[in-house]
Amino acid sequence: MHKFKDKVVVVTGGASGIGAATVDAFWLEGARVAALDIKERAEKAPDGVRSYPCDVADETSVEATFDRVVSEIGNIDVVVHSAAVLGGSGPFHQLNLDTWNRYINTNLSGSFLVSRAAASRMVAQGTKGRIILVGSVNSVASERGAAPYASSKGGIRMLTRSAAVDLAPYGITVNMILPGPITTPATRKNFEQLETRRIFERVLPGGLPGLPTDIAAAALFLASPESRFVTGTDLLVDGGMFAQILN
Repeated sequence: MHKFKDKVVVVTGGASGIGAATVDAFWLEGARVAALDIKERAEKAPDGVRSYPCDVADETSVEATFDRVVSEIGNIDVVVHSAAVLGGSGPFHQLNLDTWNRYINTNLSGSFLVSRAAASRMVAQGTKGRIILVGSVNSVASERGAAPYASSKGGIRMLTRSAAVDLAPYGITVNMILPGPITTPATRKNFEQLETRRIFERVLPGGLPGLPTDIAAAALFLASPESRFVTGTDLLVDGGMFAQILN
């Protein structure tokens, strides 16, 4: 196995949930992994995974962290950006600018800063790399009370396309994963509620939410040589939610 042996992979949001599962998945495939997060990982990371504190909404933090990764681990081959502010924010007419900016700054501007940091170094080092952004089904459809979140994720969808077009001449692909409901430490409490379980039984053909490893597996594909001709697109990993017409 070890498809990514000696490859350097950067994962943001790597301390928990989808990010932690992605860190583990690439490590198991032989990659040298840098796990970036604003907080520490609760459980011990695999030996050989390096953890770096990083605030993806802060340009100085992102640039300095990417410089450290290159200096300490090596030239970057793959970036998986999963760090995000999650959750609803309340009715649209009651939103304030601070709330709006919190989602936009971390989710959308953070995606730009991480993607640019990765792309600039890949171009400079001549690497035909992979940039993978983790969005949401809310990139293409909104829920009530989630306007800043959905808007930030929708913006990432167009950022993916724009970056893919500009970076294609350098052999760098840029793609986006759109997860449906995924059980993580941040969502588990809500997902265990009876009302939420009943909603899943209705909107998910299989009736159950996905796991972080489902998203990590999609990232492995988009980072692989087999995805060479896949760029500027979305990969829905939603358990068939968008395929179903509700009666």
